[in-house]
Amino acid sequence: MIERRIFGLTRTLRAAAPGDVQRILMSADPGDDPSYTWRDDERRVAVVVSVIDADHCQVALLDGGRWHDLVDSDDPTLAWVSLTGTPGVVPLASILPCRFAVDALETVTIGAGFDHLRATRRWRPAPAWVGDRRGYLLRDLVEVLWDAAGSLPVDEPPAAAGPVGLRHLALLRRLHDRAVGGGLGAVLADLPPDRLCAAADHLGMPELRAVLRDADDDAYERLVSPDGDDAGAIRAAVQRKLDAAPWEFGVTDVPGRAITEFLADPGRVR
Repeated sequence: MIERRIFGLTRTLRAAAPGDVQRILMSADPGDDPSYTWRDDERRVAVVVSVIDADHCQVALLDGGRWHDLVDSDDPTLAWVSLTGTPGVVPLASILPCRFAVDALETVTIGAGFDHLRATRRWRPAPAWVGDRRGYLLRDLVEVLWDAAGSLPVDEPPAAAGPVGLRHLALLRRLHDRAVGGGLGAVLADLPPDRLCAAADHLGMPELRAVLRDADDDAYERLVSPDGDDAGAIRAAVQRKLDAAPWEFGVTDVPGRAITEFLADPGRVR
């Protein structure tokens, strides 16, 4: 059985023969951002297809409590799309022609089964902060990047540490987390001030330099978390940088900018 979901409304559909899956995928308007789910509750596994437009989809697999995205390359770039009417971030390499959706759902419903699909296709583990590919709100993109930066090592060589914007954000997030817990003095004894200042400058927060120089905890709190908004100034700086240069965070699109040009590119081979 396959569950079709549109705006939170679910309908159960049956696939019993070749051609049924394609018929099911055509049973809703692609503009409604439908998703289609097959699952085995006993094994706690699932396959979810999210329709992006009439020609493209995103296929996710749940296994062992972790989501995996079907991909066709190692491209690390992220893309902003709509999944079941909810804006979210997925790997650019996981935006695939809808034939991949047909293949995946046919395999688990009338074909060789889930284990065969898991073993014979190319899957990439979704980021740890992804809780549900069936319509989970991946939050604002700044929050996505904030979480990603929290797990990024800050002592890796630049070439191995991810996009430049994310590297700088990782430093400022580490600064903030430690400053809140133990004060600026302890942070500055561990993290080089010149690197922190460079990160602040890159994200458009030059006023942070003076606060770091004086190791003034009260001034830091007023600057970075105005009106009690935890790290609100850093988040706002990331949003400004993201609007101007999304590629510095490894993102190909941002809210308000469609991905249609990428999807329509005739030179894109899939």
